[in-house]
Amino acid sequence: MYQSRLHATNGIISIAVDALSGEVLEFVRESTWDNVTKNHVRNTWSLFDAVVHTEAGDKRLHAPRYLDVRANEALTPVITIDQQEKCATVTIDFPGLVLHSTKDGIAAAKVGAAGIDPVDIKVGIPVDMSARVVIELPEGDCRSKWRMSLTNNTDWEVDTVAFPAIDGMWLGDSWEDDVLVYPRFAGWQIVNPTQKLAADAQRIVWKWQEYQYTYHLNEATGAKDDRGAYVMHLPYSGAASMMWMDLYDPNEKTGLYITCRTSGDHMMGLRAESFGETNPGTGMAILHETCLEKGTWESEECVFAFHEGDWHWAADEYRTWFESVHEPIPQTHRPKWFMESAGLMAHYDFQYQGGGIVHKYKDIPHIYDLAKELGFNHLLLSGWNRDGFDYGFPHYETNPNLGTEQELKDALAEVKAKGGHVAFYINSRLCNTGFEDEQENLEKFAIQNRDGSRFQEKYGAADVTFASMCINSNWRKQLLDTVNYLTHEIGADSMYLDQLAMASSVKCYNPEHEHGHTRNNWNEGYTKLIGEMIADYDPEGMALIYEGNNDVFGRGASAQLMTTLGGPFIGAVPEVYRYTFPDQVLTDMMNPRRNSAMRPEHVARKSTMFLYRAFVCGMYFWCYDLEWDNTWRRDPEQYERLKKTVALRVKWLKTYGFGTFRDNVGIVRAPADFMIKRYEIENGTLIAAASDKGNFSGEVSVVWDKPEAKIEARLYGDEENAVELPCTVENGAVTFQLPETELAVIVIR
Repeated sequence: MYQSRLHATNGIISIAVDALSGEVLEFVRESTWDNVTKNHVRNTWSLFDAVVHTEAGDKRLHAPRYLDVRANEALTPVITIDQQEKCATVTIDFPGLVLHSTKDGIAAAKVGAAGIDPVDIKVGIPVDMSARVVIELPEGDCRSKWRMSLTNNTDWEVDTVAFPAIDGMWLGDSWEDDVLVYPRFAGWQIVNPTQKLAADAQRIVWKWQEYQYTYHLNEATGAKDDRGAYVMHLPYSGAASMMWMDLYDPNEKTGLYITCRTSGDHMMGLRAESFGETNPGTGMAILHETCLEKGTWESEECVFAFHEGDWHWAADEYRTWFESVHEPIPQTHRPKWFMESAGLMAHYDFQYQGGGIVHKYKDIPHIYDLAKELGFNHLLLSGWNRDGFDYGFPHYETNPNLGTEQELKDALAEVKAKGGHVAFYINSRLCNTGFEDEQENLEKFAIQNRDGSRFQEKYGAADVTFASMCINSNWRKQLLDTVNYLTHEIGADSMYLDQLAMASSVKCYNPEHEHGHTRNNWNEGYTKLIGEMIADYDPEGMALIYEGNNDVFGRGASAQLMTTLGGPFIGAVPEVYRYTFPDQVLTDMMNPRRNSAMRPEHVARKSTMFLYRAFVCGMYFWCYDLEWDNTWRRDPEQYERLKKTVALRVKWLKTYGFGTFRDNVGIVRAPADFMIKRYEIENGTLIAAASDKGNFSGEVSVVWDKPEAKIEARLYGDEENAVELPCTVENGAVTFQLPETELAVIVIR
């Protein structure tokens, strides 16, 4: 009997593929019989697609479809279904693949008159490449496992492979209530990604000094590609802090999770996409930066899983797998003083990019005193080096315009004597191309593009250009030497490495570097950098902060700067990373409400929200003190709010410890208008609560497995005096009334 589609099931998940092409036609959670592939989008290629570098430009590679096979029977895939009683395996062998092209000789008018979708008449150009896709449905498991191999017999390079890739998906009855959670800079979410990814971006430009910053006013949107899809691409490392996404439906209480079981040593990415509500559904894919010339590439195991509930299931699943394959680091940059510190005060106003000088080395003890008045014991100094911030990279030596090396040493020694700590800013990747004394380094260590040119970036002034330096070259040793100089000789006890995990990973085509002809091991180079830094310090040594988030790097750092101020803050959910890796520290930037020169008005208006969200999420506060450009001292109301918040945070850390962040998991009931998060601490539970709208009202219920409970609270403005809160314990939960304040730390024991 002829079958147009072939089925496989493990009783939890079922899948159906086209019997001729192998395209995914059904992907079903059997407990609800919901087939999430509700729209077979014709502009995409189910299972996988790839970008190939050819002499005629970049082309899209994909599996053959109906017309391709009709035109060339040698392209017919061999599909095998091994169906067992409680498990199944689907194997699809593609003897040949095709490059995308439009069939010649059919006039657009004729197509339109016939009512034929032009996409349906597109055929591919056969190429000497083959592939195998294996999909496993294991017994008793909601996780389907996907693997792919691709053999390239051409002279072209297969640059990036998207696999597994499925489009046109939504959960339940409607795409409108689906929520996409993805790991952009710690975590973001999009409600109705079908609509939002295809929406027009709303942007403003904000000028600060010579910088022209673009800010988004709406949720993240996609960029239209050659297929007509609105794509959001998150490189890893770069915008993707982890290798997973989750699409869930809060009304149906079901979700779909995708990940790759990657070691993290090489570049990868995540792709989410939409064709808009006229062609609805969300697409999800793993991106593999294969850089495959002749030979065979094999993917690591990828997972598509159905689950109940929301994104917390996905985070738990990813953490469990991650910790099972990554051994704990025996020594990390986590000194005790840092873990009891509320945050830092950042000064970028030593020498600015344009040459303007606000502070000199002799001012450092005074600016520490100003920070200490707010409760901070940690300074970050930027623009301290020769030629200044965003210009003098990598001239990481003392600046004669600011003082002598001895003056810098003396200033740090005085801060240390006062109980303070100092970090220096260095950039992890940039070299000013205009420096004559750096030309040899640029020639040897700059990232080389595929055409032999340099990979370059611009920040601030139009006449300043930076080359990105390859971390798998002697550049890494130069960074290590700089860190050792600043900590062992100058006297810093902490460092900040800008751009390390924030700026996108880049392929380098210089075969003379450590990576040789392997172009995608950017992550491996930075893992080595952090490991080599750790080797030079004891456990109470240097505190290390870097920009961006990456789960592999983050295990060895003190904190990671997620900076939700710099991007579209509507939809930011930093709780995603905090919950996935609850023992790691994130830092976020705070901003005053008044006299905000560095940040735009729509960010300044959220000043209290940013501060209180960072508090309840247990983050390390990053505050600027840039005199007339961005200082809390010109906003008396927020200055006092920051001071009281810092005092309560320090009391929390020193009295109860950092805790294990559990987000809202375990909170049975709480008022919706407030920020309330739960932590597991020794012998109890800690609740961090905040309201940026005034004092609390209402009650909170928290899971509790003991017959009795005692609750103490420390309140905003009176952190030293713990007050007891009455409570009741019943039905596995403890219930109490929120105290009359806008910020509180509540401990249940």
